[in-house]
Amino acid sequence: MGSKDYELLKMETKIHTLEKELAHLFNEFSLATDRDAPIDDPTYDKLQKMNICCLELLKTYRVYTINLKKHNSTSV
Repeated sequence: MGSKDYELLKMETKIHTLEKELAHLFNEFSLATDRDAPIDDPTYDKLQKMNICCLELLKTYRVYTINLKKHNSTSV
């Protein structure tokens, strides 16, 4: 396995981990039922974490696709 393949595998692993984290945070957020809570409520903290996780997932996916395109263009 070359270094490019290893880097792609690391990106795939990070994407998978972030997707699992996002799904877990979404499930926790969905189970929260108190809609009249103040802003400092844990539900809003979970939403914040979910947003951060989404952003990290998108950034990681963007890097992954760029690296994949580079890898495929050099393989041909």
